[in-house]
Amino acid sequence: MRPYYQDAYVTIYHGDCRDILSKLDVDALITDPPYGVNYRQGHGEGRKPKWRKKHIDVAIYGDSEPFDPIPFLNYPIIILFGANNFASKLPDSRGWIFWDKRPDIGSCDFGDGELIWTNLDRVVRGFRHRWSGVVRQSENGEPVYHPTQKPMALMRWLIEYAGLPNLILDPFMGSGSTLRAAKDLGRKAIGIEIEEKYCEIAAKRMAQEVLDFRPTH
Repeated sequence: MRPYYQDAYVTIYHGDCRDILSKLDVDALITDPPYGVNYRQGHGEGRKPKWRKKHIDVAIYGDSEPFDPIPFLNYPIIILFGANNFASKLPDSRGWIFWDKRPDIGSCDFGDGELIWTNLDRVVRGFRHRWSGVVRQSENGEPVYHPTQKPMALMRWLIEYAGLPNLILDPFMGSGSTLRAAKDLGRKAIGIEIEEKYCEIAAKRMAQEVLDFRPTH
């Protein structure tokens, strides 16, 4: 399959990851899949912040059906966001991570953080980094490209936590934060995205100079 974008560190494919996965041999999978929370355009319109209406489309392809993690469990290192939504389909693991998105600012309707499943045999770890609407600890002034976009600080921390794998795969790439973090750390990465508009956004992010969003707790 011809890459949508490619440089010395990053390769991006536009398509359905299920058609590409069998052709890839990577060291780690780090991804935030659509896990069926029915986050559709217009949902909660009355409460949707103005910044969200203006800057991003909140529809997520594939989020109207349950996620099956089974095809993604054969990699040496696996890190999956939102795994509390499909935990019954995952092997037991003690190596969960909790991302506290609202340290010191209280709870909100969208939850205080996110649970991340890993296949790493380690104790539970936490990462504290404010990232809730316009209340962000980092990347202030930067656009929000995707409704589930993650902070660069978090993605870099996860890659380092995974031991800086040589080749990382994100089969639900979105706007490319995993790939950008990998490139900034000098690691190679492959991203797959079914929506072309996000492939274009990710390609532009990859073409920027090295970004300096260091992990902060």
